[in-house]
Amino acid sequence: MSYYNFAELGDLERTLFTQKHNPCVFISHKKEDEVAAIAIGNYLINTVGINIYLDTQDCTLKETVSSENDQRIVKSIQKGLTCSSHLLCLVSDKTKLSWWVPYEIGFADKQGIDIAALKLKDVDDIPSYLKIKKALFNTKDFLQYISELGPYGAIMAKENYIRFSACDNSVLAEYID
Repeated sequence: MSYYNFAELGDLERTLFTQKHNPCVFISHKKEDEVAAIAIGNYLINTVGINIYLDTQDCTLKETVSSENDQRIVKSIQKGLTCSSHLLCLVSDKTKLSWWVPYEIGFADKQGIDIAALKLKDVDDIPSYLKIKKALFNTKDFLQYISELGPYGAIMAKENYIRFSACDNSVLAEYID
């Protein structure tokens, strides 16, 4: 089975591939954390076998940002979240300066999308409003979280955790404690 970054797909393809029993993780991040977002996104696609939505490959969003069309930016973000079952917010010291990350979290919460916050390296804490969701402080927390994302969720969590723990997780060690 192939897994994708839904941001690379057109509207029709995105609609065809979007199935709530196949998770899709929207990776919410500040532009300055793009390298970490790409690495974690690639890990989710290639190692875990989960679809993602990562805006770095969303051509429509790039066009709307460059033309400063705020209404189309909002629509693009909403489109990405609508095809997602989960939101993974990457938290760095730069995140608190973002205007879009809180919007994405609020929209996801209103849509009933599962929300988790992943603390990146060299960050002291996660904002209080994200602690009431799933707060992931280290690689172990992250591996436990992703272990439950597959179509069988908690049923396969223990086996998935063992499998993911045995993988080469060096890419995660670069960005997560």
